[in-house]
Amino acid sequence: MKSAQLRHEELLREGWTRRFNTDEPRLSEMKQYYESLGFEVRVEPGIVGDENDCTSCFGTEGLEERYSTLYTRGRSRPTDNDLFE
Repeated sequence: MKSAQLRHEELLREGWTRRFNTDEPRLSEMKQYYESLGFEVRVEPGIVGDENDCTSCFGTEGLEERYSTLYTRGRSRPTDNDLFE
C-alpha cells in the first residue's frame, strides 16, 4: 500500500486526478466511459484512498491485488468538425 501511495503522489504532480478504486468488470466499464468523454485514463494497481475514504475493508488479504485505482487527466476539446458528426 505504501508504494501505491507514493505513486499516487507522483501522478498528482503530473496532473492526474484520482477517481476511485474498483475491480473488474466495473474498472473496464469506467475506463471506457471516461475515454468516451475525452479524458486520458490511467489505471494503477493497488488501492489509494484519501482522508474522506473508508478503506478498512481493503486491509483484507488479497484485495489489494484485486483492486486498482482509476485516474483521469485533461479532456480533449471538441473541434468544429466534431459538432457536425
